[in-house]
Amino acid sequence: MKLYAKTIPQALPDWATTVTKSADLFEVEINDEHPNFQSLLEELETETEPGTFGVKAEDLCSRLGIEMSNPSLQQLVEQAQN
Repeated sequence: MKLYAKTIPQALPDWATTVTKSADLFEVEINDEHPNFQSLLEELETETEPGTFGVKAEDLCSRLGIEMSNPSLQQLVEQAQN
């Protein structure tokens, strides 16, 4: 999974890597199969709509200290596995 951010913290978790960076955009690759990332998703998981559970991109980025490249971007939702 990839995130595009305006800012990122100096130290990212071991499951996140900066792939490219330019003056105004960072591309961050996330190993979404890493156990620590999966634990974070479980911790942040909420019911996004009736019967649908997931993680809002805004919540994930906030926890990681990442400022999203487009604050209105709400398309990143990880579906919970039943």
